[in-house]
Amino acid sequence: MPGPVDSPDRLGTFDGSLQSLAPRYRIAALAGFGLAYAALDILGYELRIQHGTLVIIWPAAGLLLVALFLTPPRTWIWLLALQLSLAILIDYLLAQQFRFLWSLLFAAADSLDAIVGATIATRLIRQPAQPRIRQVIAFFAAAGLGAAASALVGAFCAVHVLTDGNYLHQWQLWWAGNWMGSLAITPVALTWAVRWRLPELAVRKFRRLELIVTAAVLIGMTEWIFSAPPGSLSVTTFLQLPPILLALLVVAAFRVPPRWSTTLAAAVVLLAAYLSSYGLGPFAAEPNLFVRIGSLQIFLATLPVFTFMLATVLLEKHRAFEQLNTSEERYRNFVTHSSEAVWRVELEQPMPMGLPTDGQLAWLKEHARVAECNLSYQRLQDAQGSSPIDFHRWSADVPWSAIYLEQLDSAARQGYSMDGLRFTLPTDAGPQSYLTNFSGVLVDGQLARIWGVARNITQIADLNERLRREQERLQAYARQVIGAEERARRTLAVNMQEGVERQLAELSMTIDAIASRSPAGLRQLLDGLRATLAEVQEYTRRLIEDVSPPGLYDIGLGAALQWLAIYMRGRDALHIALAIRLDEHVLDLSTRVLIFQVIRELLRNVAAHAQVDSAQVNVTQSAHELRVDVIDDGTGFDWQYDLFTDAARGFGLFSVTDRVRSAKGRLTVDTAPGKGCHVTVHFPLTASLATATR
Repeated sequence: MPGPVDSPDRLGTFDGSLQSLAPRYRIAALAGFGLAYAALDILGYELRIQHGTLVIIWPAAGLLLVALFLTPPRTWIWLLALQLSLAILIDYLLAQQFRFLWSLLFAAADSLDAIVGATIATRLIRQPAQPRIRQVIAFFAAAGLGAAASALVGAFCAVHVLTDGNYLHQWQLWWAGNWMGSLAITPVALTWAVRWRLPELAVRKFRRLELIVTAAVLIGMTEWIFSAPPGSLSVTTFLQLPPILLALLVVAAFRVPPRWSTTLAAAVVLLAAYLSSYGLGPFAAEPNLFVRIGSLQIFLATLPVFTFMLATVLLEKHRAFEQLNTSEERYRNFVTHSSEAVWRVELEQPMPMGLPTDGQLAWLKEHARVAECNLSYQRLQDAQGSSPIDFHRWSADVPWSAIYLEQLDSAARQGYSMDGLRFTLPTDAGPQSYLTNFSGVLVDGQLARIWGVARNITQIADLNERLRREQERLQAYARQVIGAEERARRTLAVNMQEGVERQLAELSMTIDAIASRSPAGLRQLLDGLRATLAEVQEYTRRLIEDVSPPGLYDIGLGAALQWLAIYMRGRDALHIALAIRLDEHVLDLSTRVLIFQVIRELLRNVAAHAQVDSAQVNVTQSAHELRVDVIDDGTGFDWQYDLFTDAARGFGLFSVTDRVRSAKGRLTVDTAPGKGCHVTVHFPLTASLATATR
């Protein structure tokens, strides 16, 4: 709604509020509209020049426009039917010569005015969040277009019914009269509709006595100015000039709510038009009837338009100040009671950009001062032993300023803004750690002020330190467990090879010896036993190889990876293409074991989840790191999702990631569903690597 003070946040608020009425109240609202429309329609007949056919203002047009604007289109049929019936009935009662067809066309022209105006207004003002002056202008423009469309029909009827056959004159008179009615009545109807259905948005605080005095003065002045016969008004004071009414309405717009200021403006316009219809007032002396009515209409249109727009501007400013005060209050409360230290450093003279570092430091020391700070900042100053008068003295020696000045070169490249600076403040309770951020404000290319925020992170820092120590302890324990596991696997493999496998071989030789001296029937049983024993020997050999791959401890990593490729091709039908370029002399045994375990776990994931029969393994070495790439063209997966939902895959990748991190390496995964997977592992070739993997 383009209203001033009393406008809702959304146009649909009115629709919903009207539809929420009980049926009996809807009937009452329709009856109220009918009574008001009938009264304004009858008043329009009284506002004709010398009770003739030339209408100064047609107020019923404004009421119908507002009624259609505030209701959904599906209810227009009832309002328009009531309007047409009342218009024809009143014309029958008051017209000197009643002709039904022409009366119907005149009433339909008024209906067209409201339909066109309301349709355009709802298109231009779909969701007005707050009253704006542009909304008022858009609504008045829509009303003018509706009046112009209505005048096309009304002027056609007038040239056939009235004595003046000039279609252009009749079009202008009809358009001006209907638009005047909209300008005078729509502000009143809109503001009072808000007061009725949305009282929480209406302005309520005002002095009733001031309203009564203002109304009395306005009505009295209008009566005095517009009741004088033409040519007899002797102007002896400026109070007798018509513009004084506009000045009084300006005062009313400042002193009373918009619903009352617009009501007073409409009352002044209707009273002035009524007196002028009898040939009275300051405009009656003009002999040219067309010029006289046009001048009067222009003056009268100024009164409600200017009053409504001024009321809207005043309300808009009032609400802006309220929001500003609320925001300022919230800001003050938040900053004052914040647990974070907040301060604002103002430069009495803005610092030009481009000064050398020494020049910037000297400029800040000379011109900077703390213009604003909260209680937490004052406690920081107390910890430094500063007196209350020192709170607004900027010092470069305090830790929170010194840490910023140390980074001044970097801050200058970032608009004098820095985040994540830490400093420690000694207190009676022990050292306190703070994290501080600075934000510079540049005005016209010069540094004007610096905002600072410092948060006490002592507890967080202590917790992080404890967590770091616990992580290191767990990692050390995990490394010990992994080392112990690997030693146990190696010992188990050696014992099985030297014990179980040797005994199985001896048993096989014994069976062969027995079979050579046994009868034919027994040899068949011994052959079956020998076959079973061969299977056990093969299974034992594979188990030993799986527990501790051959060659890894003796020959080297390359040989172990080649064995792994052959082993997985036989067991998992996975063909592995190896590309190994490294100097194993710089790798100790623990490092070779770690790399082999990582590659084996990644290949097991490929065999279990990728749904492919081939993979690529690249091992390359540079001066400072060893890189491992495991690549497949399989199904891929969602790295962020499947890591937590797929238990098998998630555990394997977690295990690999933890082992790589323990060795000070890093792991990256490039994958997506249907896009294959490329895992890259970087191991630094430093002395710490061997230590981390033991």
